[in-house]
Amino acid sequence: MNSFSTDVVVVGSGSAGISACFELYQKHVPFVLLEKGNKVGGAGKFGAHGVFAINSTEQKKRHVNYGYREAFNGLTDYNHFFVNGELLARFLKKSGANIDRLAEMGLPVTVEQSEQKAHLNDPLVYHKFNNFKEKMTNWDKLPDKFTAAGNKVMLETAAVDLEYDNGLKAVIAKNKAGAEIRIAAKKVIFADGGYCGSQEMMTANFSDTKALLNLGERKSTGTGIRLTHKLGADCRHRPVLFAHGGAPSMSINPMKRDSAVETLTNLPLLWLDQTANRFVNEDVVYDFAMWGNAAHNVNGIYYVLLDQKTLDTFKQKEVNLEDTFERQFCDVGQTPRTTVGPLPNIQTDFDEAVKTGEVVKADTLEEIAQKLQLPYSSLTRSVNAYNQAVKQKEDDTFLKPAAELLFDVQEGPFYAIIEHCAILGTLDGVNVDRNCQPVKEDGTPLKDLYIVGNNVNGLYSDGYPSYEGIANGFAFVSGWIAAEEAIKSLNQEEK
Repeated sequence: MNSFSTDVVVVGSGSAGISACFELYQKHVPFVLLEKGNKVGGAGKFGAHGVFAINSTEQKKRHVNYGYREAFNGLTDYNHFFVNGELLARFLKKSGANIDRLAEMGLPVTVEQSEQKAHLNDPLVYHKFNNFKEKMTNWDKLPDKFTAAGNKVMLETAAVDLEYDNGLKAVIAKNKAGAEIRIAAKKVIFADGGYCGSQEMMTANFSDTKALLNLGERKSTGTGIRLTHKLGADCRHRPVLFAHGGAPSMSINPMKRDSAVETLTNLPLLWLDQTANRFVNEDVVYDFAMWGNAAHNVNGIYYVLLDQKTLDTFKQKEVNLEDTFERQFCDVGQTPRTTVGPLPNIQTDFDEAVKTGEVVKADTLEEIAQKLQLPYSSLTRSVNAYNQAVKQKEDDTFLKPAAELLFDVQEGPFYAIIEHCAILGTLDGVNVDRNCQPVKEDGTPLKDLYIVGNNVNGLYSDGYPSYEGIANGFAFVSGWIAAEEAIKSLNQEEK
């Protein structure tokens, strides 16, 4: 077995891992970065558009009246006090300084209005990457800095085990060829992004796993959670899904933005669950977290129902509804479009989706019910009630705004878009202390081990909150905290 030594091993190169590495690099502490994929980065690089922070320099300049007290109380209340208070406090108090660190890393952000229509009037806490493509490019440059300083960056290499005896002895890794490598180390930081890539762990925790559309990192298979739990780390926590909106499939989803089918799923049209009942005010589409939670709540699948007249209207006219993802894909300073259409390719897109199964088409509602195995009586009742709401411009059940009650469902052919709860990952794993060290059930920390980002319990009670960018902000800050604490421990051991 090939072997070598270092001071710290960092597992994973997403936001938490790259942040930990940057701190070690700046403090001249030798480290090895293990990355399972063939390039650096995780969900924070490939999908996230910004981070949450309070009391940043720019916020202070703009006199943003939202600070630690408001954020701590807001998040504690939101999570019904099922939070790790000390860790939450430490994250919030470092989140502003993290904005300056991001600029040092080549990942600058700017305080921006929320990307979500539901939160346009919220306090300015969202810091958006100035340019998404430049963020990707500059992220890729960081490993060169690390290796130039004498550190190792090992791609397509995964941590598979730990040698541990009252302290860390070594991290055992395995490369793409299957060869094992022993890395003698004093500390390890697990930043491998949760477990959404582990079918076994997902199925054990979420009954609707098969229905979920996983837009997260498939390489996140719970390595850090499993290896620390094996050593006694406390993993008792309610499973928390990083639900984030919805989409029909991997080929028709918000990351691609190339199908009119996807566009219509991003609007507050008529939504029905698997019992053919409405289940939510469809205006929830303008809040990604709550939208995802609503879809998760109906077992991961629902249907967007419309008729030919509606489809033709979108083809020919500009409609006064906003595509909920429009703002997310604008760079800083760009003005988002607040209408949809005309969509000249919409019929072609829907016809193609019918062929591939993402959309079901039928001449009658009875046929739609048969094809989707829905109770016809419930379907007709739901459609009739919705049509009445559109006619009267009043939704007395779910309270959808009158301005969004635009399209009834009257005459065939009818189309049902099969929509899945989309996820970006998981948000539970290991209980930790304020230093991001995994703790045993009695609360004592496991020496030399650190675990961060989406591997950590303590910030979320049962779902992702509507604090835009908070998971990514926490990932960067928790990686920073873990590296600081690892360095502090190393210095104490040398004395």
